[in-house]
Amino acid sequence: MINQILLVAYVAVIVLLSWKLRQGTFSGFVLSDRNIAFPAVIGIAYTAAYFSAASFLGGGGYGLTAGMPWVVFCAFFHVAFACLAWLMAGKIWAMSKKYDAKTVPQLLEKRYNSPVGKVILAAIMLLLYTVYLVPIFKGCATLFQGLIGVSYLQGLVIAVAIVAVYYAIGGLPAIIWIGFIQGVLMLVGAVFLYGGLFSAGGGMQIWDHIPAAVLSMDGLNTPWQKTLGQAFAISLGLLALPDLLIMIFSAKDKRVVRFAGIWGPLSIAVYAVCVFSLGILAYGALSAEQLAPFMKNPDGLVPFLAKTILPPGFDSIVLLAAISAAMSTMSAIVLVTTTSLTSDILRYLRPEISDKGILLLTRVVGVAILLVAAVSAINVPQQIVPLVSVSMGVIACCVFVPLFFGLYWQRGTSTGFIASLLASFLSVVAWYFYGNPLIHPVFIGLICGTLAYLAGSLATGGAARALDAENSKAG
Repeated sequence: MINQILLVAYVAVIVLLSWKLRQGTFSGFVLSDRNIAFPAVIGIAYTAAYFSAASFLGGGGYGLTAGMPWVVFCAFFHVAFACLAWLMAGKIWAMSKKYDAKTVPQLLEKRYNSPVGKVILAAIMLLLYTVYLVPIFKGCATLFQGLIGVSYLQGLVIAVAIVAVYYAIGGLPAIIWIGFIQGVLMLVGAVFLYGGLFSAGGGMQIWDHIPAAVLSMDGLNTPWQKTLGQAFAISLGLLALPDLLIMIFSAKDKRVVRFAGIWGPLSIAVYAVCVFSLGILAYGALSAEQLAPFMKNPDGLVPFLAKTILPPGFDSIVLLAAISAAMSTMSAIVLVTTTSLTSDILRYLRPEISDKGILLLTRVVGVAILLVAAVSAINVPQQIVPLVSVSMGVIACCVFVPLFFGLYWQRGTSTGFIASLLASFLSVVAWYFYGNPLIHPVFIGLICGTLAYLAGSLATGGAARALDAENSKAG
């Protein structure tokens, strides 16, 4: 009964906050009019939007098959990329304000003067973010099964209903503030699980109960090279995922961004160490018979741990935290996916559409995307981690190369921008189907995207500079 009461209270808080933070303009809905003035809110909401049920379920259980390399690589890459992301955040915020960009495709369009590049990037985001939503819905529905005992399908329906309400009513302001609350819940849940496993395993003696093969950096049932690629691909999202970048756009000023850069990496470090260690710590706290059902499908380990090792009532907090992880990510993804379609693609094709019309479409289309992803999640046989690492990695590849060079190298051109998008996307897809499985496609996408960007920019840079000089002279 306590689980149902917690869920009702949780939903009530979300709906009330969404209503209080509702926006009547397109800029307010998608960007909160750049008025978020609390660094902790942005920093922790950033963490909540990044880590989803895929991290709580897939990331928490994946150590069962990957062993210690999963913990080491994930913790290292997440902390390193989080620090790098917030070092870049000040420049990203300044560029978004300079160009008055409301979406990441708009930011890169104005940086490179490339409407075509904007549409290509928006289309890639629309496709892959919809794919990315599927494993998150899978995780969320699985968690609702554990929290309130509903069926998987009923869990999907509940997830769609809750996210649709606070997305459609509140937009980015609601996503950020609710994300902050969800982020705090996630951190509490992660620490509870981590501490619970240590307690169940006899404190520091838990390490003596873990088999040496699990602690070896050679990898367990998954080669360490594959684990390295998956950890890198997932962590790369911290630098370039559009659903995270818009939170930087929303900051009131550079001071907010600077101090959010403390809260973000700190919360990511705590969460990453706690959650990604769960799989290997389970070997020291549970019996072989208890672990056996999860060796082929480790995504079910975390709900089992919450029910088994935590005192009554605490399991509800952990499962609610995991649900928060899913919903914070889904809401941010739906926002950037929908604006990619309505503001970046549709408005390119029909520039006469008013802001009011775009706002209505953004609300309606967002709910439609949620429904499509939920239906696609009814039958997802694949484990969460591999599916997330590819879909998230492709988006991060496509954005990171033009964003990074756009910030720090002035010779980039529209041709380089478009070439990098196509090279990153096509090379990742081709390698995924035909390449060496020990080398993650994202490595190939980064290399090909960077080479294409440099080649395209250097080949057309002289002509672009000449045109700029001509325009300046004419002006």
